[in-house]
Amino acid sequence: MRQALPPLLALALLAGCAEMRTPQPPPPPVDLTGGGQSGQLADPVRAAIQASAVAFADAGLSLADKPEAVAQAAAQLEYLCLALPGSEAYAAMPEATVLSLGLARGELRAALGVNEAADPQRVMRALLAAARALRAHQPEQAAAALPAGLFRPGGAASIRRFAEPGPLPQAAAATNLAQQDLAKIDNNRLWLQGRNQDLIGMEIGNTTSGSAPGLNVGSGF
Repeated sequence: MRQALPPLLALALLAGCAEMRTPQPPPPPVDLTGGGQSGQLADPVRAAIQASAVAFADAGLSLADKPEAVAQAAAQLEYLCLALPGSEAYAAMPEATVLSLGLARGELRAALGVNEAADPQRVMRALLAAARALRAHQPEQAAAALPAGLFRPGGAASIRRFAEPGPLPQAAAATNLAQQDLAKIDNNRLWLQGRNQDLIGMEIGNTTSGSAPGLNVGSGF
């Protein structure tokens, strides 16, 4: 007669199978929030949500003449679109919010001349490299980080385009929505619950400073 598995072992096996089926989010890239310490972030998704919401709060108007800030915020949005769909810790983030962030990424790619079919990780790495170089006052290195096959027109001309991103209403709306939903998830203790939670009507409070449990921080890209 086959013996039943001990309950704890059975749960562990089920969890392992679920983890293999669920695409895991990528590790946080270097300089995700511009401070050079992204590899030490306890919760890179939370950091990217909060930083991008601040950057796009006025629909990007304050980003004019700040190409390094535009590149940084665009990289954060690329990261959120990569990390949120496969994140178990953020499974309670509403699907509509994730889709809204995808639309915001499309809006920003069009504004900055990013190839709409480009690989998100490649775009993110290029944007972060350009932002780092610009902060270090190295315009040649920044231009070299934006190849013409990935950005239109590429190089120094793309840096100039980054300095004039224009209004970005979808980016403002999507990142603000993500920040509000993050507060709702915190306040209602919805961590690790399934996606498509109906958060409408829940009380919104202040975002807590703690991190979501279960987030594994990997090495930078």
